[in-house]
Amino acid sequence: MKRKLIAAFISVIILSQSVFAIENTPTKKSKKNKNVRVEEIKLPAVISKRHPALQISVMNIDDCVDYAVSHNPNLSVALEQIKASKAGIGVARSSYAPRLTAKVGYNHNTNNGTRIANTHNNSIGFNVGISEMIWDFGKTTARINMAKYDTESAQYDYEYELLNVIYDVRINYYKVLSSLANLDIYEQNVRIQTLNYERTKAMFDEGLKSKIDVVNAEVNLADAKIQLVEGQNTLESNLIALKDSMFYQEPSELIVQNVENFNFLKADYKKKIEGVDSGLKPTAFKKNEDGLLMLTSGIEHRDIIQNFEFKPMKMARQTAVDKALEFRPDLKSNEMIVKVQEESLKAIKRSYAPEITGDLTWGYTKNESTYTSPLQIGASVGLGSVNPYGIHYQVKEGEAYLDIANHNLNIAKSSIYWEVQNNYVNMRQLERRIPLMNEKVKATLENFELADGRYSVGLNNYVELQDALANYNSSQLNFVEAVFQYNVARETLLKSMGIK
Repeated sequence: MKRKLIAAFISVIILSQSVFAIENTPTKKSKKNKNVRVEEIKLPAVISKRHPALQISVMNIDDCVDYAVSHNPNLSVALEQIKASKAGIGVARSSYAPRLTAKVGYNHNTNNGTRIANTHNNSIGFNVGISEMIWDFGKTTARINMAKYDTESAQYDYEYELLNVIYDVRINYYKVLSSLANLDIYEQNVRIQTLNYERTKAMFDEGLKSKIDVVNAEVNLADAKIQLVEGQNTLESNLIALKDSMFYQEPSELIVQNVENFNFLKADYKKKIEGVDSGLKPTAFKKNEDGLLMLTSGIEHRDIIQNFEFKPMKMARQTAVDKALEFRPDLKSNEMIVKVQEESLKAIKRSYAPEITGDLTWGYTKNESTYTSPLQIGASVGLGSVNPYGIHYQVKEGEAYLDIANHNLNIAKSSIYWEVQNNYVNMRQLERRIPLMNEKVKATLENFELADGRYSVGLNNYVELQDALANYNSSQLNFVEAVFQYNVARETLLKSMGIK
């Protein structure tokens, strides 16, 4: 009868352990965990730009971000950290789980004396027991809360890592767009310089220009081609940086698309990715109504400002600050760390509290003549091993760590407050530059057209023509850089606000 009672009691306690299981913890993978395998990243093959079977993947900025989020191993590390923190909750809850003890023993007693006969006694026995902590006056509860807040902190750390991944890809995407826009300008310059060389040479043959103009035109054409090659290298480097930030694993080549505030590219992206032919041939130069050979009439103008649309962000500075204090995951992680330290201090202070435990033991002992089989059920209250001196300094230590956590939280709030304001002002300043630089591009183009006309009729020299062309190209490149810097500043502001 006693054995049946013991078996029933053990069954109830074992079933009760399901209470301590962690949600979302897989139960059928325990055998597989012995041989955990992390999926290896498969790097794409290096494909030549001239490969006849080159595959193309057209992706917009959101596609690139989604790809990075699903392939970035840093995010997988952060997710595993969340799982580890969730397991910590189960470790803390296990203090309420029953503990099983078992013991087998053998004893041999010998009695040697002078007045009594020598005797000896052999006995063998075993006993099993179950002990369960019933209540420890909040110590375990505090540790469970610590683990919960630590898990929330790990989740916010994941969100912050996700934020970094997203904006790293977005900024690299804008670098590719910027290098493509610059390549447009470099290509146009090569066509203009080629046309200019052919025109100057033709005019020299007719005795209208000097030999030095032909030589200067040839030098400027060579410089334009060198600049084009450098632009192609920059594009390729920026594409590699973008694919690196995405952990790109596809064999196909990546082609980007315009975004709302970076929409002035008109060239064939695929052609740029595959490589621009170094022997660019300009459109045959034409004569204007007055019969003059004009660069500006002999080449199709492909100004970057044509059809360019700019839409400023509509948001007040205070709104940006408020959103940052509401959404920044690293700030929320700091808040959770403060709560972890508060619960830790509670657990330390409750070390003086006793523990109430319940015990069930059953044993069997047999010697040469008798045997016993006792069953014991009981409860006890005790302090265990308490070191008041050590607990005193543990409390001091816990209070110091709590103060540190609060200071770090205040530092994070202050840093975010000023970071957002600085990013906001920087974005607005760049925002005001773009319309002004747009006007400058128009003015330098008009100046170049006038210089071209004057050069054709012999009213100015070759140096003035090249200065006008250089100013035009420089204004376009500066405009592209301003648009790029604005978009980076805008993305940096959104990141500092914690907006994905």
